[in-house]
Amino acid sequence: MANLGTSYLGLELDNPFIVGSSSLTRTVEGVVDCAEAGAGAVVLKSMFEEQIRLDYSDTTDALADSMHPEALAYLRADIPTRYGPRDCLEVVKKASDAVSIPIIASVNCTSHHSWIEFAKQLEAAGAAALELNIYVLPTDPEQKSGQVDQIYLDIVSMVTGQVSMPVAVKLAPYITNMTRMGKKLVESGAQGLVLFNRLFSPDIDIEKEEVRGGISLSGPQEHRMALRWVALLSETLGVDICGSRGIHDADAAVKMLLAGATAVQVTSTLMKNKLGHLKTMTTDLAAWMDERGYEEIGTFKGNLTEDPESAELFQRAQYMKAFVGP
Repeated sequence: MANLGTSYLGLELDNPFIVGSSSLTRTVEGVVDCAEAGAGAVVLKSMFEEQIRLDYSDTTDALADSMHPEALAYLRADIPTRYGPRDCLEVVKKASDAVSIPIIASVNCTSHHSWIEFAKQLEAAGAAALELNIYVLPTDPEQKSGQVDQIYLDIVSMVTGQVSMPVAVKLAPYITNMTRMGKKLVESGAQGLVLFNRLFSPDIDIEKEEVRGGISLSGPQEHRMALRWVALLSETLGVDICGSRGIHDADAAVKMLLAGATAVQVTSTLMKNKLGHLKTMTTDLAAWMDERGYEEIGTFKGNLTEDPESAELFQRAQYMKAFVGP
C-alpha cells in the first residue's frame, strides 16, 4: 500500500490531511477526535487579538479607579497578552500530551507586538508549529501598498525572531503581488505558506436593515484559486506550501500535491460530512497512488509544475487564451 507520509514545516505527518483551524479543533476532546479519525495534524482554533483584549477589558476597567495611571496603562497593554490566552495554552498542553500528531497553534494578529510573548508561551506549552493568520484590510486611501505589505513582514520577522518552532503564514488571496509577498515572507522567516484563508463575509438583513455576517462553508470548486498559486509558488519559493480552501475530497488533494503542495488543510468538508470523511479521503488518496504505482507522495509531488506546458497554463489569466492560445 502507498505510503502517505509527508513532511510539513519539518514535522513528520502520517498523511497530508491537516484539520484546519475551526470549531473542530477548539477543545482537547476535538483534537483527540481528529487524531482518532486519522488526521495528519491539526491547527487549533485561532485566537484573535481583538477577542483576547475584549475578554480582559473588564479586568483593567475595574482597577481604573484605584491604580496609578502609568501602572494602569502598563496593565492594559500587558494583561491581554500575558493572561488572555490561558485557555488556549491549556488546550495546547493537554492536546500535546493526549495525541501523537503535531499540534499547530494559530493566531489571528493585527500587530506584531501583541503576539511575540504569546508565541513564546505557545511554544513552551508544546505547540509543534505556529500558523500566523494575517489579513490587513486596507481602508485608508492614503496608505500605500508597500506600507500594507510591511505590516505582514514586520509581524513575521518579529515573531520568528523570538521562537524556534517553525512558523507558517496563512494568507488571503487579496495581495497585489503574491509572488513578491511570498518571497519577502520567506526572507522574513516564514517556513511555510498556507493558501488561502477564508474570510469573514459581512451581509445585510434587508428586513431588519441590519448588518450581519459570518463565514460560510467552502464549495468544492473553490480549490482552483489556491491551486494556481500553489503551483506558481511551490517551485519559486522553496518552502512548504499547504493548500487550503475548497478541498473536499481526495481528488482535490491530489491536484494540490501534483501542483507542489506538501499538505492540505480540510475543514468545510468535515463540517458537512463529519470526521469519518478523513478516512475516505486517505483511502481514496492511497488507491489513486496504488493505481499509478506511486509508492510515496514525493514521487509525484509537483510533477505538473515541472512540465513546461502544464506550468504555462497556471500562468494563463484570460479566459479565451486558455483555449485558443496567445
